[in-house]
Amino acid sequence: DRADDTVASYSSRGARRDNGDGNPLNELKPEVSAPGTNIVQAEGCVTSGGCNNFIGGDAADNGYTGRGSGTSYAAPAVSGILAMMIEANPDLTTAEMKEILKLTAERRGEPSNAAVDPFWNRDFGWGMVDAYEAVKLSIHLAEANLTGTVDVTSQVHISNSSLNESTGLHEIRGLAWGQAGSIASVEFRISDGSWSEATYETVEGGLGALERFEWVIALDPAQLDSGNQSIEIRGLNEQGAPSLPVFTTATGTGLGASDGAGFGVDLVTLSAGLIVLILLGLLVQGARIDEPETLRSLSTGASQRFVSDAVLLGDESVDGEEPKATTKRKKS
Repeated sequence: DRADDTVASYSSRGARRDNGDGNPLNELKPEVSAPGTNIVQAEGCVTSGGCNNFIGGDAADNGYTGRGSGTSYAAPAVSGILAMMIEANPDLTTAEMKEILKLTAERRGEPSNAAVDPFWNRDFGWGMVDAYEAVKLSIHLAEANLTGTVDVTSQVHISNSSLNESTGLHEIRGLAWGQAGSIASVEFRISDGSWSEATYETVEGGLGALERFEWVIALDPAQLDSGNQSIEIRGLNEQGAPSLPVFTTATGTGLGASDGAGFGVDLVTLSAGLIVLILLGLLVQGARIDEPETLRSLSTGASQRFVSDAVLLGDESVDGEEPKATTKRKKS
């Protein structure tokens, strides 16, 4: 992670001119960045004439001729990453490959159009490509049989993952939204355990495209197996299709549940007054969800062209049964 990276003076900046199609996302260019300035290059025989580039020739002594700059150097770097992703998972769709590059890129700079996307920057796009993370996520999709099933317009991102010293809980916070609809739920699992639902607020009438909401997961380290535990988080759209998953780790101090799945902690009120955590009971004791509050939209001036449903949680019954999920449609 090199925080001092800068974009070359000769490189184009975004966003591009609006094409009038009503979709503000496709104006967000560039999308990713890669090293392309002062790059060491292999020797070409046309330069010195003293090297071999014919079939069967020994090119071991060809050496290097100097350095070069431009998209002729950045684009091959990205192409090489894509080649490794395809080698790791030949069944990836082009849309999945593009979204993996964006999701795993190292963020650079402040957001340039936060109403449309909270991470895109006019100089770097969604960041500097990360070959290791891109290939790693490609392998995960293959191993989890997710290739070809992902909704690349569903966005789930982690904004913070750390231990809350005052509560003793490991809190994971993030944002979720749909680029062309809405996200019905955010789920997490520990290692390869069962999926549990994160805590988030709901909105009367649902959310439209590009309207974001916050979600929170609170984990009790004493209920986790000792050592670093992998936490996988995903969003599900209204049809149940998953987003690309995001990952973080939490350090456990106890024995944990047998399958690494959900577990219980006490009810905690989190900062900013935005979210009331509903912390789960031990699996053997069952789960309980309190009544959610109204969701506060985090985006302003966002396009309402694509409007979809949002899942709302009904009132908790008097006999202690779990609240039932209901659906309300946002009125246009």
